[in-house]
Amino acid sequence: MKKIGFVCLCLTLIFNIVFFAVEPERQKEAIWKAEYSQEVQNLEKLCKVWGYTKYTHPAFLLGKKDWDEELLKLIPVVSEAKAKEVNDILHEWFVSLGEVDYGTSRKKTLPPEDKLIVQADTSWIHEDYLGAKLTEDLSELGPIPNIDRSKAPVQFIGSAFVAMPNFGNERDYDQMNYSVPAERLLGLFRVWNVMEYDCPYLDILDESWEAQIQPFIAKMLEGNDQHSYEMTISALGAKLQDAHVRLFTKDLIKRPLFDEWGIYTIPTELMYVENQIVVYNPDTEKLQAGDIILELDGVTVEELIANRLEYISVTEENKLMFAVFPLLLRSHQPEMELKILRDGKEQTILIEGKKDVDQLYLWHIPTEVSHELLEGNIGLINPQKLEEGEIPQIMEKFRNTDGLIIDLRQYPGYSFYHEISSYLGDSEKIFVQVAFPSQSIPGTFVTDSMKRMAESWEYRGEIVVLTNEMSLSNAEYTVMSLQNAENVTVMGEETIGADGNVARLPLPGNIELLFTSLGVHTPEMGQTQRVGLPPDIEVHPTIEGIKEGRDELLEAAVAYIREQK
Repeated sequence: MKKIGFVCLCLTLIFNIVFFAVEPERQKEAIWKAEYSQEVQNLEKLCKVWGYTKYTHPAFLLGKKDWDEELLKLIPVVSEAKAKEVNDILHEWFVSLGEVDYGTSRKKTLPPEDKLIVQADTSWIHEDYLGAKLTEDLSELGPIPNIDRSKAPVQFIGSAFVAMPNFGNERDYDQMNYSVPAERLLGLFRVWNVMEYDCPYLDILDESWEAQIQPFIAKMLEGNDQHSYEMTISALGAKLQDAHVRLFTKDLIKRPLFDEWGIYTIPTELMYVENQIVVYNPDTEKLQAGDIILELDGVTVEELIANRLEYISVTEENKLMFAVFPLLLRSHQPEMELKILRDGKEQTILIEGKKDVDQLYLWHIPTEVSHELLEGNIGLINPQKLEEGEIPQIMEKFRNTDGLIIDLRQYPGYSFYHEISSYLGDSEKIFVQVAFPSQSIPGTFVTDSMKRMAESWEYRGEIVVLTNEMSLSNAEYTVMSLQNAENVTVMGEETIGADGNVARLPLPGNIELLFTSLGVHTPEMGQTQRVGLPPDIEVHPTIEGIKEGRDELLEAAVAYIREQK
């Protein structure tokens, strides 16, 4: 696992330096790479060289060359080449791209060195691996000046330093031929390189991103149809351990996963409670809240989860409610056999599944209103029902309440963190550090701090923010904007740990991969991705509470506010 390293060398050296590994590490690398065929090893080198060149060479950044077309021509040549021929082939290709001339005299937009985090691993750029000529070729590619990126592989939306990646120039090839290896590898290489140069969290993965290339090349070459192609992309995405990662068709349907596990689902929401998978809010009379799931069609729930985790990206293997549970109890047949544990006794029941391609049974808090006054003069805000601009009116209504509960187990109806945090006082307090991709140095991120908005008026009552695993992304960011105020207590369970704006990557086959493209850290640059935000006070639901239809976290919040009063 790479550690986040702040750049302390000059920027040109950052971009071109060869990070020589010590000899034992080189030997270890050679051992695991030797497990794959020469063809796979050749293609791995092509993936790296093509990707690095794609994001740095003016021929591609200025739209003079088609980066996909260049790769499609190279794949069969490199695939069949002998090991000693590959470097020369790639050198000749690099030369054919033309001079490294960005066509501008404008100065490079270079962020301060102490604001940089390096994520991309370019330690493979050395003569032992690439040969002298190809290594020298790549060393020509320095920090990128301010250029017109309208035809580039990645554009940036925002200012020179604070910007989000946009991949609108990537083509999706809806007429893809899935039996052609080069077309399959195009999708794989695109995903790997986009993550290598635009993912802010590679340093916290359990497995090295670089180590994924060869096994997934081999896997991609094994298949010859649409489903195997899409499932291989899904499996690679799972390695990112990012709950934002999802593979969709353009109409936002998770076709490959439905094709794999079926469009019929057991009609119930599920919760992970007391280390069990528990029925919550069932939509069938055959199930009761609090039933524990044991098996589906003779397959244990543990086996089902292990199978899903191969293709679904989760931040941690015990955080399953958001991404895994809606896809867990599925079948290609409408009738399913479910084994459950109810009141200490095992039962096997037949249930008619419902067609579901919209994840209808994703766990949620049932509510119809954006806010309400609870007994005891306590205000409650339900973020999922908020309409833009509603917060000032709500806060005025709750100005004289004894306490306020903000239920961020719900995903906000709009981004209201600036509005709500303006009622906490201390508007100059930094609540987050955000890492944006550098436009000058691909694979490097620029940090910037964010403060709360100028104060509206200061709410004096006790504020409790409720969280659990369903607190995701914008909800987590909102928690961060609130949690360091003196009168705020976060209560419940750890959040999912998937924060930062989402980018959409078009892929061959008319599909899109979503992933987190901005890094989010605590004010002290602590980790939030994957680990989530811990509550100040832990409160967990119980199976007994679910049976009784109670919201134990909400009850605990009300009790806490009364105690403080």
